Amino acid sequence: MTERGELNRNIKAANRILREIRRLVRGLKDWIAELKERKAALLEALTEARAQASEPTIPQLLARYMEQRGEERADWTSKGKLKGAVSDFNKVQAAMEFLRQKEISTVETLDRQLDGISETAVAIRDSMRKAERRIKDIDTLLSHIGNYEKYKPVYKEYAAIGWKKQKEKFEEAHRGELDAYRAAARYVKTHLSGTSYSRKELEAERKDLAAALPCKQEELEAVQADVRTLRDVRHWLNQVLPPEQYRQTAEPGKKPSIVEGLKGREQRIRQEQEKRQQPPRTQKQQDMEL
Repeated sequence: MTERGELNRNIKAANRILREIRRLVRGLKDWIAELKERKAALLEALTEARAQASEPTIPQLLARYMEQRGEERADWTSKGKLKGAVSDFNKVQAAMEFLRQKEISTVETLDRQLDGISETAVAIRDSMRKAERRIKDIDTLLSHIGNYEKYKPVYKEYAAIGWKKQKEKFEEAHRGELDAYRAAARYVKTHLSGTSYSRKELEAERKDLAAALPCKQEELEAVQADVRTLRDVRHWLNQVLPPEQYRQTAEPGKKPSIVEGLKGREQRIRQEQEKRQQPPRTQKQQDMEL
Protein backbone atom coordinates (compact mmCIF):
# COMPACT_ATOMS: atom_id res chain seq x y z
CA MET A 1 0.00 0.00 0.00
CA THR A 2 1.45 3.31 -1.08
CA GLU A 3 1.51 6.44 1.07
CA ARG A 4 -0.70 8.23 -1.46
CA GLY A 5 -3.37 5.49 -1.28
CA GLU A 6 -3.30 5.52 2.50
CA LEU A 7 -3.74 9.32 2.48
CA ASN A 8 -6.75 9.11 0.16
CA ARG A 9 -8.38 6.52 2.41
CA ASN A 10 -7.80 8.71 5.47
CA ILE A 11 -9.26 11.72 3.66
CA LYS A 12 -12.36 9.75 2.66
CA ALA A 13 -12.83 8.52 6.22
CA ALA A 14 -12.45 12.05 7.56
CA ASN A 15 -15.03 13.32 5.06
CA ARG A 16 -17.48 10.63 6.14
CA ILE A 17 -17.02 11.66 9.76
CA LEU A 18 -17.51 15.34 8.89
CA ARG A 19 -20.71 14.55 6.95
CA GLU A 20 -22.02 12.57 9.89
CA ILE A 21 -21.18 15.41 12.27
CA ARG A 22 -22.97 17.89 10.00
CA ARG A 23 -26.03 15.61 9.88
CA LEU A 24 -26.06 15.35 13.65
CA VAL A 25 -25.69 19.12 14.02
CA ARG A 26 -28.59 19.73 11.60
CA GLY A 27 -30.73 17.26 13.53
CA LEU A 28 -29.80 18.93 16.80
CA LYS A 29 -30.70 22.37 15.40
CA ASP A 30 -34.09 21.10 14.18
CA TRP A 31 -34.74 19.51 17.58
CA ILE A 32 -33.83 22.74 19.39
CA ALA A 33 -36.08 24.78 17.04
CA GLU A 34 -38.98 22.38 17.60
CA LEU A 35 -38.37 22.53 21.34
CA LYS A 36 -38.49 26.35 21.21
CA GLU A 37 -41.77 26.26 19.27
CA ARG A 38 -43.31 23.87 21.79
CA LYS A 39 -42.10 26.04 24.65
CA ALA A 40 -43.59 29.17 23.06
CA ALA A 41 -46.92 27.40 22.44
CA LEU A 42 -46.96 26.15 26.02
CA LEU A 43 -46.21 29.61 27.41
CA GLU A 44 -48.96 31.10 25.24
CA ALA A 45 -51.45 28.49 26.43
CA LEU A 46 -50.46 29.08 30.06
CA THR A 47 -50.79 32.85 29.65
CA GLU A 48 -54.23 32.46 28.08
CA ALA A 49 -55.33 30.05 30.78
CA ARG A 50 -54.17 32.44 33.52
CA ALA A 51 -55.99 35.32 31.84
CA GLN A 52 -59.18 33.29 31.58
CA ALA A 53 -58.82 32.14 35.16
CA SER A 54 -58.36 35.71 36.40
CA GLU A 55 -61.22 37.12 34.30
CA PRO A 56 -64.52 36.93 36.16
CA THR A 57 -67.26 34.97 34.45
CA ILE A 58 -70.63 36.44 33.57
CA PRO A 59 -72.41 34.56 36.41
CA GLN A 60 -69.93 36.07 38.88
CA LEU A 61 -70.42 39.55 37.41
CA LEU A 62 -74.20 39.22 37.47
CA ALA A 63 -74.06 38.12 41.10
CA ARG A 64 -72.02 41.26 41.79
CA TYR A 65 -74.64 43.28 39.89
CA MET A 66 -77.42 41.79 42.03
CA GLU A 67 -75.49 42.72 45.18
CA GLN A 68 -75.04 46.26 43.90
CA ARG A 69 -78.75 46.53 43.14
CA GLY A 70 -79.47 45.38 46.68
CA GLU A 71 -77.18 48.07 48.07
CA GLU A 72 -78.94 50.71 45.98
CA ARG A 73 -82.23 49.70 47.64
CA ALA A 74 -80.84 49.89 51.19
CA ASP A 75 -83.14 52.80 52.08
CA TRP A 76 -86.25 51.21 50.57
CA THR A 77 -89.04 49.69 52.59
CA SER A 78 -88.93 45.94 53.12
CA LYS A 79 -91.82 45.53 50.71
CA GLY A 80 -90.03 47.59 48.08
CA LYS A 81 -86.78 45.69 48.62
CA LEU A 82 -88.52 42.35 48.18
CA LYS A 83 -90.39 43.44 45.08
CA GLY A 84 -87.24 44.86 43.48
CA ALA A 85 -85.13 41.83 44.37
CA VAL A 86 -87.69 39.40 42.91
CA SER A 87 -87.96 41.46 39.71
CA ASP A 88 -84.16 41.57 39.29
CA PHE A 89 -83.81 37.88 40.07
CA ASN A 90 -86.39 36.86 37.46
CA LYS A 91 -84.77 39.00 34.76
CA VAL A 92 -81.25 37.80 35.53
CA GLN A 93 -82.36 34.17 35.84
CA ALA A 94 -84.03 34.27 32.40
CA ALA A 95 -80.94 35.92 30.91
CA MET A 96 -78.65 33.32 32.52
CA GLU A 97 -80.66 30.49 30.98
CA PHE A 98 -80.39 32.18 27.57
CA LEU A 99 -76.62 32.59 27.98
CA ARG A 100 -76.28 28.94 29.04
CA GLN A 101 -78.09 27.79 25.91
CA LYS A 102 -75.83 29.97 23.75
CA GLU A 103 -72.71 28.81 25.66
CA ILE A 104 -71.80 32.40 26.63
CA SER A 105 -69.85 32.63 29.87
CA THR A 106 -67.34 35.48 29.45
CA VAL A 107 -67.56 39.14 28.54
CA GLU A 108 -65.48 38.47 25.43
CA THR A 109 -67.85 35.80 24.11
CA LEU A 110 -70.82 38.00 24.99
CA ASP A 111 -69.46 40.93 22.98
CA ARG A 112 -68.58 38.66 20.07
CA GLN A 113 -72.06 37.12 20.08
CA LEU A 114 -73.68 40.56 20.37
CA ASP A 115 -71.73 41.83 17.36
CA GLY A 116 -72.58 38.76 15.28
CA ILE A 117 -76.29 38.69 16.07
CA SER A 118 -76.59 42.46 15.55
CA GLU A 119 -75.09 42.03 12.07
CA THR A 120 -77.62 39.27 11.40
CA ALA A 121 -80.49 41.55 12.43
CA VAL A 122 -79.18 44.30 10.16
CA ALA A 123 -78.84 41.88 7.23
CA ILE A 124 -82.42 40.60 7.64
CA ARG A 125 -83.81 44.11 7.96
CA ASP A 126 -81.88 45.30 4.89
CA SER A 127 -83.21 42.31 2.94
CA MET A 128 -86.77 43.14 3.98
CA ARG A 129 -86.37 46.79 3.03
CA LYS A 130 -84.97 45.79 -0.34
CA ALA A 131 -87.96 43.49 -0.94
CA GLU A 132 -90.41 46.18 0.17
CA ARG A 133 -88.82 48.73 -2.16
CA ARG A 134 -89.00 46.24 -5.03
CA ILE A 135 -92.68 45.54 -4.30
CA LYS A 136 -93.37 49.28 -4.32
CA ASP A 137 -91.47 49.66 -7.61
CA ILE A 138 -93.43 46.78 -9.18
CA ASP A 139 -96.73 48.28 -8.02
CA THR A 140 -95.80 51.63 -9.57
CA LEU A 141 -94.63 49.94 -12.75
CA LEU A 142 -97.81 47.86 -13.04
CA SER A 143 -99.90 50.98 -12.51
CA HIS A 144 -98.10 52.76 -15.33
CA ILE A 145 -98.30 49.68 -17.55
CA GLY A 146 -102.04 49.62 -16.95
CA ASN A 147 -102.35 53.28 -17.98
CA TYR A 148 -100.07 52.71 -20.94
CA GLU A 149 -102.20 49.86 -22.25
CA LYS A 150 -105.52 51.51 -21.37
CA TYR A 151 -104.87 54.88 -22.99
CA LYS A 152 -102.69 53.80 -25.91
CA PRO A 153 -105.70 53.65 -28.31
CA VAL A 154 -106.66 57.20 -27.28
CA TYR A 155 -103.12 58.40 -27.97
CA LYS A 156 -103.08 56.64 -31.37
CA GLU A 157 -106.32 58.32 -32.29
CA TYR A 158 -104.88 61.66 -31.22
CA ALA A 159 -101.63 61.10 -33.15
CA ALA A 160 -103.57 60.22 -36.32
CA ILE A 161 -105.38 63.61 -36.46
CA GLY A 162 -103.72 65.85 -39.03
CA TRP A 163 -105.60 69.10 -38.54
CA LYS A 164 -104.13 71.33 -35.85
CA LYS A 165 -107.38 72.79 -34.48
CA GLN A 166 -109.09 69.41 -34.51
CA LYS A 167 -106.08 67.90 -32.75
CA GLU A 168 -106.10 70.61 -30.09
CA LYS A 169 -109.84 70.10 -29.55
CA PHE A 170 -109.34 66.33 -29.16
CA GLU A 171 -106.48 66.85 -26.71
CA GLU A 172 -108.60 69.26 -24.66
CA ALA A 173 -111.38 66.70 -24.49
CA HIS A 174 -109.04 63.82 -23.56
CA ARG A 175 -106.35 65.64 -21.59
CA GLY A 176 -106.48 63.28 -18.59
CA GLU A 177 -106.11 60.14 -20.70
CA LEU A 178 -103.31 61.63 -22.80
CA ASP A 179 -101.39 62.93 -19.78
CA ALA A 180 -101.67 59.53 -18.08
CA TYR A 181 -100.45 57.80 -21.26
CA ARG A 182 -97.49 60.14 -21.70
CA ALA A 183 -96.46 59.75 -18.03
CA ALA A 184 -96.78 55.97 -18.32
CA ALA A 185 -94.76 55.89 -21.53
CA ARG A 186 -91.96 57.94 -19.95
CA TYR A 187 -91.89 55.75 -16.82
CA VAL A 188 -91.93 52.47 -18.77
CA LYS A 189 -89.16 53.70 -21.07
CA THR A 190 -87.03 54.76 -18.08
CA HIS A 191 -87.56 51.71 -15.87
CA LEU A 192 -87.69 48.86 -18.37
CA SER A 193 -84.82 47.58 -20.48
CA GLY A 194 -86.13 47.82 -24.02
CA THR A 195 -89.81 48.11 -24.84
CA SER A 196 -90.94 44.60 -23.91
CA TYR A 197 -92.40 43.66 -20.54
CA SER A 198 -94.32 40.81 -18.98
CA ARG A 199 -97.13 41.69 -16.61
CA LYS A 200 -97.34 38.04 -15.50
CA GLU A 201 -93.65 37.91 -14.60
CA LEU A 202 -93.88 41.14 -12.63
CA GLU A 203 -96.98 39.96 -10.77
CA ALA A 204 -95.32 36.60 -10.03
CA GLU A 205 -92.19 38.35 -8.70
CA ARG A 206 -94.33 40.59 -6.50
CA LYS A 207 -96.26 37.60 -5.16
CA ASP A 208 -93.05 35.74 -4.24
CA LEU A 209 -91.56 38.80 -2.52
CA ALA A 210 -94.75 39.49 -0.56
CA ALA A 211 -95.05 35.83 0.49
CA ALA A 212 -91.49 35.81 1.88
CA LEU A 213 -91.90 38.96 4.00
CA PRO A 214 -93.89 37.39 6.91
CA CYS A 215 -91.22 34.69 7.38
CA LYS A 216 -88.49 37.33 7.32
CA GLN A 217 -90.45 39.39 9.84
CA GLU A 218 -90.71 36.41 12.22
CA GLU A 219 -87.00 35.73 11.80
CA LEU A 220 -86.18 39.38 12.49
CA GLU A 221 -88.37 39.48 15.61
CA ALA A 222 -86.66 36.36 16.98
CA VAL A 223 -83.20 37.81 16.35
CA GLN A 224 -84.21 41.18 17.82
CA ALA A 225 -85.43 39.42 20.98
CA ASP A 226 -81.99 37.80 21.32
CA VAL A 227 -80.31 41.16 20.72
CA ARG A 228 -82.41 42.77 23.45
CA THR A 229 -81.43 40.06 25.93
CA LEU A 230 -77.73 40.41 25.13
CA ARG A 231 -77.92 44.21 25.28
CA ASP A 232 -79.64 44.01 28.67
CA VAL A 233 -76.91 41.72 29.99
CA ARG A 234 -74.18 44.02 28.62
CA HIS A 235 -75.90 47.00 30.26
CA TRP A 236 -75.93 45.17 33.61
CA LEU A 237 -72.26 44.25 33.24
CA ASN A 238 -71.42 47.89 32.49
CA GLN A 239 -72.56 48.69 36.03
CA VAL A 240 -69.93 46.46 37.66
CA LEU A 241 -67.06 46.21 35.17
CA PRO A 242 -64.09 48.59 35.35
CA PRO A 243 -64.55 51.81 33.34
CA GLU A 244 -62.07 50.65 30.67
CA GLN A 245 -64.33 47.66 29.91
CA TYR A 246 -67.44 49.80 29.54
CA ARG A 247 -69.16 49.26 26.20
CA GLN A 248 -71.88 51.44 24.73
CA THR A 249 -74.59 49.24 23.23
CA ALA A 250 -76.49 50.57 20.23
CA GLU A 251 -79.50 49.44 18.26
CA PRO A 252 -78.62 46.97 15.47
CA GLY A 253 -77.52 48.86 12.39
CA LYS A 254 -76.50 51.95 14.34
CA LYS A 255 -72.91 52.67 15.31
CA PRO A 256 -72.30 53.12 19.04
CA SER A 257 -71.95 56.81 19.86
CA ILE A 258 -68.38 57.71 20.75
CA VAL A 259 -69.64 60.60 22.87
CA GLU A 260 -72.11 58.37 24.74
CA GLY A 261 -69.38 55.78 25.25
CA LEU A 262 -67.07 58.38 26.80
CA LYS A 263 -69.91 59.66 28.97
CA GLY A 264 -70.59 56.13 30.15
CA ARG A 265 -66.95 55.53 31.08
CA GLU A 266 -66.77 58.86 32.89
CA GLN A 267 -69.94 58.00 34.80
CA ARG A 268 -68.46 54.64 35.84
CA ILE A 269 -65.29 56.39 37.04
CA ARG A 270 -67.39 58.83 39.12
CA GLN A 271 -69.41 55.96 40.56
CA GLU A 272 -66.23 54.13 41.58
CA GLN A 273 -64.84 57.28 43.21
CA GLU A 274 -68.10 57.99 45.06
CA LYS A 275 -68.26 54.40 46.27
CA ARG A 276 -64.75 54.62 47.75
CA GLN A 277 -65.55 57.95 49.44
CA GLN A 278 -68.90 56.92 50.93
CA PRO A 279 -68.93 56.02 54.67
CA PRO A 280 -70.36 52.62 55.65
CA ARG A 281 -74.17 52.55 55.47
CA THR A 282 -76.24 52.32 58.64
CA GLN A 283 -79.43 50.33 58.54
CA LYS A 284 -82.41 52.67 58.82
CA GLN A 285 -85.73 51.83 60.37
CA GLN A 286 -87.68 49.86 57.77
CA ASP A 287 -91.37 49.47 57.28
CA MET A 288 -91.77 45.75 57.93
CA GLU A 289 -95.25 45.53 56.43
CA LEU A 290 -95.24 43.05 53.52
